[in-house]
Amino acid sequence: MVSLDRQDLIIIMEAGYIYLGMGRFQEARDVFEGAAVLAPGSEIPLVAIGTSYFAQQKFDPAIKAYQRALAAREDSPFARAYLGEALFFKGKKVESLKELERAASLDPSGTAGGFARSLIDMVKKGFEPPAKVKHN
Repeated sequence: MVSLDRQDLIIIMEAGYIYLGMGRFQEARDVFEGAAVLAPGSEIPLVAIGTSYFAQQKFDPAIKAYQRALAAREDSPFARAYLGEALFFKGKKVESLKELERAASLDPSGTAGGFARSLIDMVKKGFEPPAKVKHN
C-alpha cells in the first residue's frame, strides 16, 4: 500500500478538478479513480467521480458513484447531499428529499448540510429541473 499524506491527496484531487473544469470528464474520472485507490477509506474521490457524471447530465452513473461513496462512509452528509441532488434531477423527488433531509440532519451547520437545505427549499418551492435534462 502506498502511503499518501493529506496534502498529496489534495493535489491529486485538484488535478482532477482542473480536468473537470476544462470539460475533460474522462480524464477527471481517471484522476479521481486513482485517488480513490490511494485513499480507500475516503468518500471524497468517489463523490468527485459522481460530480463528473452529473456535470454531463449522466444521472445514473452519478447516482452509482454517490452510492459507492456512501458504501465507503455511510454517514457522509457530502455524499448524501449530492446523491439527493442527482436523484432529484433523475426525477425521483421523494427519494431525493429523503437523502437531502438526512444530509441536513447529519450536518446541521456545515457546508453539505447547507447545500442540502437549499435544495430542499428549492424543491418545496416548486423548482423542477429543465425538461431537457430531467430523467437522463
